[in-house]
Amino acid sequence: MREHDDLPYIVIERRSGGFTPFLWGTLLGASVALLLAPRSGEQTQEEIRRSALRLRTAAEDRVTSARDAVTRTRDRIHDRVDTVRGAIETRTEQARNALEVGRRTARDARSELERRVAEAKQSYGSVAENFRGGSRRPAGEVTVTDVTVEEAEGQPDLG
Repeated sequence: MREHDDLPYIVIERRSGGFTPFLWGTLLGASVALLLAPRSGEQTQEEIRRSALRLRTAAEDRVTSARDAVTRTRDRIHDRVDTVRGAIETRTEQARNALEVGRRTARDARSELERRVAEAKQSYGSVAENFRGGSRRPAGEVTVTDVTVEEAEGQPDLG
C-alpha cells in the first residue's frame, strides 16, 4: 500500500440541487427584505405598482416602436417590389413590341424577296423564249459588248 500513498486521490461527491431549496431561499430573502425595509408595506406596494407601470409603459413603447419599424420596412419593400414589377412589365412590353416589329419586318422582307424571285423567274422565262424564238437579243435588255480588265497598282496580274 505504501506505493500508492504518495499519489493524489479524488473524491467525487454528488449533491442534487433542486427547485425547492431555491424557492425557500427566495421566500426567506423576500421576507427579510420586507422586515428590514425602511418603508411601510403600503409604501412598498405603491413603489412596486409604479415600477410595474414604468416597465409596462416601457414595454409598450418598445412594442410600438418595433411595430412602426416593421410597418415602415414593409412599406419600403412593397414600394420596391412595385417598382421592380413596373420595370419588368415595361421591359416585357418593349420585348413584345420589338418581337412584333421583327416578325413584321421579316414578313415584309420575305414578301419582297418572293416578289423579286417571281420577277426574276418571269424575266428569265421571257429571255429564254426570245432566245428559243430566234432572237439573240431580248427587247429592253442590256447587252455587254466589251469587257476591259484594268490592273491596279500593286495588285498582281490575274489574267
